[in-house]
Amino acid sequence: MRLWGLFLVACLPFSFAEGKRPKYFIAIKKNEGDVLNTLDTYTPFLPPKDKFYADPFLFKYKGINYIFFEDFDYEKGVISYVTLDQDGTISKPQLALELPTHLSFPSLFQDNDEIYMIPETYLYKSVSLYKAVDFPNKWEHQRVLIQGAYFSDPILFKHSGYYWLYTAVRGDRLRIYYAKDLEARFLPHPINRRNIRGRNAGAIFYVNDRPIRPTMDCSKGYGRSMILKEIVLLTTGNLVEKEIAYIEPTWAPRLEGTHTYSQNEDYVVYDGQRMIHPHEDESYSSDENEL
Repeated sequence: MRLWGLFLVACLPFSFAEGKRPKYFIAIKKNEGDVLNTLDTYTPFLPPKDKFYADPFLFKYKGINYIFFEDFDYEKGVISYVTLDQDGTISKPQLALELPTHLSFPSLFQDNDEIYMIPETYLYKSVSLYKAVDFPNKWEHQRVLIQGAYFSDPILFKHSGYYWLYTAVRGDRLRIYYAKDLEARFLPHPINRRNIRGRNAGAIFYVNDRPIRPTMDCSKGYGRSMILKEIVLLTTGNLVEKEIAYIEPTWAPRLEGTHTYSQNEDYVVYDGQRMIHPHEDESYSSDENEL
């Protein structure tokens, strides 16, 4: 088993070590307003045998909705993507980015005419910025933004004249860094000394111009549920967030976790996790009622 596999066993429920393993799938639904009350009405995007699909991120480019996600074969993850047409039909998955290390959590953002990605590269002990040179299939490494620790689930966004990098260390301990531009040094935020919890569960999205940050709630286990938090105040010296919604793994049968959420004006995507024995893959159905 590769090093990443050993790390995964340590971070997931004990039943994985007893012979079960996580099976993540992605749920897709139209954004018709009252989203959180209708998470149980969705179209499932299911992985094939011996894989899971997790960490979905929506990104709209030239009128086309893309979903970038972690495509994991239980040995190493790559970043793949699909497109959604106006009827919600899902295209065949295509490879976006592969590196020698495991990849996950493909957070994307657009800055002027450039499109960037900062995937999680946990075992590199750094967070790196990639730029699309031929979107969505070709990405070029730009620079290392921060390094020196095992960073999880980074996101990058622009707010109030700064670029803000949110990530986590030691499980779910929030770390924030900021810079005036993408070439500058990213400085640590004073809140890092407080060791507060708040690991990212998706990219920032906006509701009535209010920035909303999906976060994990790991108090009952890694990746079990999510909290949506409004960023009320964010400066280089302070952070105030307000909880506005709680998402539990109750929107589909037999779920044991839900840990990534992404939305735009057209769609909402999120993932769900079950623990299964490997032989159950043989009967893993694309019928939503089987989930």
